[in-house]
Amino acid sequence: MHLGNLVEFRTLLSEEEYNRLMEKFKGNRMDMQTNHYFDTKRFSLKAHDASLRVIERDTLTLILKKKKGYNLQDFPFSITREIFENICKTGIVPESEIATELTPLIGDQKLINFLSLSTLRLFLPYKNGVLFIDKSHYLEQTDYELVYETSSYNLREFVQLIGEFELQYKKTEKKIKRAFKAYKRFN
Repeated sequence: MHLGNLVEFRTLLSEEEYNRLMEKFKGNRMDMQTNHYFDTKRFSLKAHDASLRVIERDTLTLILKKKKGYNLQDFPFSITREIFENICKTGIVPESEIATELTPLIGDQKLINFLSLSTLRLFLPYKNGVLFIDKSHYLEQTDYELVYETSSYNLREFVQLIGEFELQYKKTEKKIKRAFKAYKRFN
């Protein structure tokens, strides 16, 4: 369902706006995803422009993302619930390509699950793109967001969409940035 080169437009929603949109588009496809983010206590991965997370849907996938020059490398690795719980408990990734890639970045430091972000997402094709209506939960907080993903930078189309849905535009960052700022406020 994702297009080639994508442009994302987003706005935060009030709970009332979210509920209204959910009612308007009920019956469309929905999914639930939780991202469990890991780093060391000193955020050594972040310092190396890298990230490690477990994506939880019906299955669990451990993904290391790291920069190499201008490119972002992805290292996905399917794991079991038992392996996930073991990483949370011990702070150590089992022997794998990811463990090999992590060693130069973190040495023998232990990993911690510093943040988990769950998103319930309704999505559907809409006009020239894809419309996402998200309810995200992290660190005792819930927020609501509308994201419009399209293959070209068409701001007018997004502005029309906001008018059509009678929404109040609220500029926002991506949900991981919002969640990380909340994490920093708590710690």
